[in-house]
Amino acid sequence: MQKTKALDDPQRPSKTRTIYLIGITITLALSAMGAIAGGIYLSQSPELIPTEGGNPLYSNTQIMIAALLAGGLLGYLTYGIWALKNWSRSLVLFLVLMGGTYYGVSVIFDVSAQIFGGEKVVPLLEIGRILISGLKRIIITGAVPIAVLYGLRRYAYLFEETAKQRRFIDQSVRYILIGFALSAIIIVALIIVFTFMESMQAITEVGLDTMLLGTIWRPGSIIGTEDAQLGLIPMVIGSILSTFGAALLGVPFSIGAAILLAEVAPISVREVIRPAIELLAGIPSVVYGLFGMVVLAPAIRTFQIPYNSGFNLLNASIILAVMITPTVTNIAEDAIRAVPREYKEGSFALGTTHWQTIWFVILPSARSGIIAAVILGIGRALGETMALIMVIGNAIAIPKPLNNNPLTLFLSAARTLTGNIAVEINYATGAHRSALFFTGLLLFLMIFLVNSIARGLMRERTSS
Repeated sequence: MQKTKALDDPQRPSKTRTIYLIGITITLALSAMGAIAGGIYLSQSPELIPTEGGNPLYSNTQIMIAALLAGGLLGYLTYGIWALKNWSRSLVLFLVLMGGTYYGVSVIFDVSAQIFGGEKVVPLLEIGRILISGLKRIIITGAVPIAVLYGLRRYAYLFEETAKQRRFIDQSVRYILIGFALSAIIIVALIIVFTFMESMQAITEVGLDTMLLGTIWRPGSIIGTEDAQLGLIPMVIGSILSTFGAALLGVPFSIGAAILLAEVAPISVREVIRPAIELLAGIPSVVYGLFGMVVLAPAIRTFQIPYNSGFNLLNASIILAVMITPTVTNIAEDAIRAVPREYKEGSFALGTTHWQTIWFVILPSARSGIIAAVILGIGRALGETMALIMVIGNAIAIPKPLNNNPLTLFLSAARTLTGNIAVEINYATGAHRSALFFTGLLLFLMIFLVNSIARGLMRERTSS
C-alpha cells in the first residue's frame, strides 16, 4: 500500500518525470525561443517574406507581434508543464492533435495530387514509392508529437487538476454543446437573410404586390421596366394543390401502415413490410419521376377527357404521396409505440376490442407525434423538385378544371415554386433572378406557416 501511494504522489522526483516532462519542457522552451528568433530573423530578411503583386503580405510589425505572441504562449505552456498544471497538459494535447491533423491532411492531399494530378496514369511502382514517401514523412515528422501525446496521456496522474479548472471544463463543454444545438437555428437564419438580400432587387423593382398577387409569370417581358410580369400565384396554387393531393392520398395510407406495423402485424410480416417502406426513402427522386412519366402518365391518359396529357397534378400527387410515405410512416409508428403500455392494458381491462383501443386510446395519445409526422411529410412534399418537374407538366398558369367536373382540376398541368426555381435559375438575370430567390423565401414562409398551424393544433389539444 505504501509503495502504491508513493507511485501516485504527483510531487515525487521520478525517472518518468525526468524523461518525459523535462523533455517536453525543453522542447517547448526551445520552440518559444525559436519562434521569437524566427520572427526577428524574418523581420530583418524582407526577401523571405511572401509577396503578392510585388508587395509583402506581412509587415515587420505584424511578424514581430505574431512571433512574440507565439513565443509567449509557448513560454507559458513551458511553465505550466514544469509546474504540473493540468490546463497546460490539456492545451498541449489540443495543439499537438490539431497540428498533427493539419499536417496529416496536407500530406494526404500532396500524395493524392502526385498520383491523380498528372496528365498520364502513374505507374504502379511509382504509386507505391509516393505512398511510402508520404508515410515516411508522417512517421518522421510525427515521432516527436506522438512521444509527447504518449507521455502526457500515460502520466496524466502527475498533473494537478483544481476544482476551478474542472468547473471551467464543464462550463466550456456546456457552451460547446449549446453552440452545436444553436448551429441549426443560426444556419437557417443565415439562409433566410441571404435569400432575403438576394430578393431585394425584385421587391424594389417589381414590387411585393405584383409577385404575391400577380397571375402572370412572363420573365421575357422584363427589360428592367414597369411592365415586368412576375406573378407567383400560379406556382403557389400549383404547390398547394400538389401537396394537398399528396397528403390526401399518402397520409391515410402512411398512418394505416404505421398502425399495422406497431399494433397489428406479426413479427414475420413487420420484417418484410418495414424494410420495403424504408427502401422507398432511398430511391432517388429522378427515378420516381421516370416512373411517373413511363407508368402513371399513360395510365392517367386513359381518362377520356380533353387536354388530359397525363402530366398533371394527379400524377404529381401520386408520386409525392409515395415519396412522403416512409417519413410519415416511420415517425407515426414511433409515436404509436411511445404510448405507455398501461393505456392499452387499461383499455382492454374495460372490455374494449383491439380496434377500439387503437382508435379511442392509442391514436389520441399519439396525436402530437402523428401531427409531427404529417408536418414533416408536407414539408417533404413542398420541397420536392426533380420528380415534379418531370410529371406535373410545368404549365405557367393557374390550374383549372378541364370540364364541368371540378375534380378534373387535378388533371390540369401546373408548376410548383420549387420547379419554377429549378427550371429558370440557370439563365435568369437581374430582377428575374432576384424574383426566383424571392420564390425560395416564399417557400420558407409557407413551411413556417404550416409548422405554426401544427403547433397551434397541438397546443389546443393539450389545453383541452
